[in-house]
Amino acid sequence: METKETGNKNTLNNCVDLCRKCADECKSCAEHCNTMPSMKNCMNLCGECAEICNEVIAANGQSTDIYKKCADACNACAVECEKHDNEHCTSCAQICRECEKACNELAK
Repeated sequence: METKETGNKNTLNNCVDLCRKCADECKSCAEHCNTMPSMKNCMNLCGECAEICNEVIAANGQSTDIYKKCADACNACAVECEKHDNEHCTSCAQICRECEKACNELAK
């Protein structure tokens, strides 16, 4: 039987896992976008998102303020990536949306 405590732990673990995936995908997307001068904003937002996702991973539940910041960064990155019709941006936007949702759950 899942208690509130184990439910919160599962939610935190899910969020940390998604932040790890999101950080990796954002780094990869930023590297791809770095080769295209017209994609500078995308590259910057992906870099910022990866950095904040790594902060969530490092905090490991010790700071609740970071979740809203991460959700906002994931949203900004996803919005930008959704503007571009290429595989790495599409993949990045998808994981950013998943991570945004998980972080918003913990920001409540």
